[in-house]
Amino acid sequence: MGQTSQSPVVNDSAPCVSQHIPGQSDPAITYTAECRTLLNALDHDAALIAAKTSLKGPPPMRRLLLCVLFGIITAAPPASAQDKNSDLARLPELSLHNQLPQLIQTANSLLTNEKLTPVEQSTALTFLGHAYQGSDPHTAIAYYEKALAILDRDGLHPADYATTLAALATLYAELGQADTAKHMLPRAIHLLEKDGNHHAEIAWLWNDLATIAADQHSSREAHKSMAHALAEAQLDPGISSDETASFLTTQGKIAEIEGDSRTAVADYQHALALWKQSHDDQHPETAWLYVLLGGAYLQTGDLASARQMSSVGLKLLESASDHQSPRYLDAKLAYSKVLDASGSHQEASQLRQQAQAGMTAAGKRSLGEISISALR
Repeated sequence: MGQTSQSPVVNDSAPCVSQHIPGQSDPAITYTAECRTLLNALDHDAALIAAKTSLKGPPPMRRLLLCVLFGIITAAPPASAQDKNSDLARLPELSLHNQLPQLIQTANSLLTNEKLTPVEQSTALTFLGHAYQGSDPHTAIAYYEKALAILDRDGLHPADYATTLAALATLYAELGQADTAKHMLPRAIHLLEKDGNHHAEIAWLWNDLATIAADQHSSREAHKSMAHALAEAQLDPGISSDETASFLTTQGKIAEIEGDSRTAVADYQHALALWKQSHDDQHPETAWLYVLLGGAYLQTGDLASARQMSSVGLKLLESASDHQSPRYLDAKLAYSKVLDASGSHQEASQLRQQAQAGMTAAGKRSLGEISISALR
């Protein structure tokens, strides 16, 4: 379908981006008060949307898929009568409840149906990629590649191609290959912009770029991407509380790398409260928010709260995640820092060694895992 490597135009005059103040040594982009106002507006709008959700039909499969792939999993509205027996419509629900074995079985069963359209085949394959993403990256990449190949041959669904491409990018980010992810996500944004009217999806991808930048301690790039995410989100009337929680989480990460630990705590607390409106503690994203909150408490010096939150998050991930997944290993490493600060040096050392050994093994497994689509 003639995919292009052109990146989206970055407009430094986005609503949340402040201009450089003369006399500053570093012309870094920073949040303005308007950015906070935008986020508060999204929070208010999300509450209204939640109250009206039951009056709407099911959202497009692509939107549900993006929600799943980026951890912004919103509860799908009840399916219409014609969709109740559709295995395709069950895929987001199975992902929502983290029922990965059933998801794999359902998607594989779907793929035996010769009447599936190309976009339906690609959707099933992309969900399979998502199902294997935490436990078998090699298999996940293979499924994403198959989905992209089908959409490329079809050439009629650029937005679906962008969705799967972005999903593959998030996998590379999880594998520690941030530069590869940063190459792919702007391509996905460009395809969505060209296709038109995909503000929510574009917002999520900018948010993902902001998260990657924050993980790399690049404050300037994180702010710039976050500003574009919030500006795009304002253009979509259907932003949910889960999506707002995701933006708050990224904002908390940015505050952390800038040493504003109290703001980080407030952002993570707000994100957790929004997220738990529709998800229980057994969901992996809930567990991860506890871990992030514990790390922010550690920066403030509140060791008791840091230990409590980090411990809760790690225990929840132990029961909900693969023990070799990057997120679980990151949670173990984060908790080891809290233990060290609390004086439990021996326990911290053991936990840290376990986490680092797992990360080393995962890094070796992921070496060379650069797909053809990532190199375009």
